[in-house]
Amino acid sequence: MLSKALLIPTVAAIWPFGSKDCTPPEGTEGADDGNPHCWDRIRRCDGPNAHPDGGVGYSPACGACEGLGGPAFGDTNAQITLPSCTVLPSPTADDPAPVRPNWAQTNGGKFSVESDRFIMIGKKTDPFCFAFFPSNNSVGNQCYRRQTGTLNVDMSGEHKTLVYDLQIHIPWPSDKHSLFGNISTKIVHHGRNMWVVNNLYHVVNQCVCIEPHSTDGHGGHNPLDIFPVIYNWTNNLNYLARERLEIEYGVGEMDVDHWTFGPHHAWTPVGSGEIVRMWQPYNGFEMFEPGTVKDGEIDASTFGNIPPDLCVKGGALARIGCTDEGYPSDSVHPGDTPDMSPDPTADDLRRARSKVPRASHKGDDFKSMSDKLNSIIKQHGNVKECAEWTADELQRFQLVMMLLKAPELDELYQDGNDRRAMRGDEDAHGKRWEELLDLAKKLGGTSEEMHRDGHCHEAVMWFAHHLPENLRQDVADRMAVPLLPYIRHEAPGYAASVDEHRIHDEYLAQVTCQDCHQDADTPALTV
Repeated sequence: MLSKALLIPTVAAIWPFGSKDCTPPEGTEGADDGNPHCWDRIRRCDGPNAHPDGGVGYSPACGACEGLGGPAFGDTNAQITLPSCTVLPSPTADDPAPVRPNWAQTNGGKFSVESDRFIMIGKKTDPFCFAFFPSNNSVGNQCYRRQTGTLNVDMSGEHKTLVYDLQIHIPWPSDKHSLFGNISTKIVHHGRNMWVVNNLYHVVNQCVCIEPHSTDGHGGHNPLDIFPVIYNWTNNLNYLARERLEIEYGVGEMDVDHWTFGPHHAWTPVGSGEIVRMWQPYNGFEMFEPGTVKDGEIDASTFGNIPPDLCVKGGALARIGCTDEGYPSDSVHPGDTPDMSPDPTADDLRRARSKVPRASHKGDDFKSMSDKLNSIIKQHGNVKECAEWTADELQRFQLVMMLLKAPELDELYQDGNDRRAMRGDEDAHGKRWEELLDLAKKLGGTSEEMHRDGHCHEAVMWFAHHLPENLRQDVADRMAVPLLPYIRHEAPGYAASVDEHRIHDEYLAQVTCQDCHQDADTPALTV
């Protein structure tokens, strides 16, 4: 979390990154990046050593119970849970003296943490916050990803590696309706390279290969590498104050010493050098429950091979920004939108350009169309009837399709005004899915069935037309593929509610198979 910042000097009176839609609170004008989200001094307070090139820093300087931070979940100032804090008197000769925080310095940075609670913050580079790394400024939209698990660090000998084994929460399309839920993740940081290995629903493995870099003052790419945190970074910390602080996640009230270095803050129990809490407003919030830090002890089995096996060609089904050897590609940098799918073949592209299906893929009516197309889908072996799915499950299936789709295919559909084109980007789908799922559940009955069946049609279309052929069987080997429903839903009557018509409108937009695959003289749906 605490990476050494490569900060760019600015003139405090000038906002160099473009217009802002908020006014920075008084006393935060010295933020090196202009404090673009207008965080107050409780959420963010930078020390003067945040400006190695002569920036003026915050005025007045940070004091006790400032820069506290906490579990943050969004960019606006209020999107954070702040702890209660009471200023304690400065220690006298009769009180325990502040003990400088220790990062396993006595054994060269070799330790483990049994229960690491971490909210990782960094610039949003993809809709799902998979491929991001803490930055050196708060410009732009940030990701806030909740993580909990174990941490093993060995910078002393053969490993020189940091490894997190975590459960992470992906708040997409929202925290309330997270389709990912909690997923298993391993983060490996070795030298200039980082690997993030995710397991989605225990069926699809994904590896993201990252070469972490700082960004320049405008959020652009900076070629200087970021390595794992070195054991003696705590030597940079300066003592700030003694406080009575409410430590999160049930630990409770504790008398602590507050330490700072630039935008970084750390807290140790009075009389101890063991860090219990860390905060950096655009890097993350991390809490170590007292007693869970094991100085000098690691689980060597968690380190494994470098690069991780799943990141090498033939490993994970989805490999993002990785060379065949499993290292980060030179052509991919933080801020780029990652491509997770294999390149489509010439046959895939030829099929995408063709708008007329073969006779074997067409039916005389709605049911025969579904029968014929389902017989083709069943060749993949692992299938499940539409009625056996819930809309939530179908959205999760489509989410995997969204992650694995070949962008080149959708570009052809978009350019050709083809009904197979996706209707918006990931965020547009997520917003629509969440709204209509809640609406269909509230209405129940036929509306809920119609909503589910619409998702079946769309899921099958995405599977058949947005995944390269050489990937479809791999997907079916790992997870069930939905089949098409056999009945069509008619439009609700004139007495139906606006909400019922919204569900039907979405259904019509999803049921596009018949446009090409039904060989009939009259429209299949009556509005």
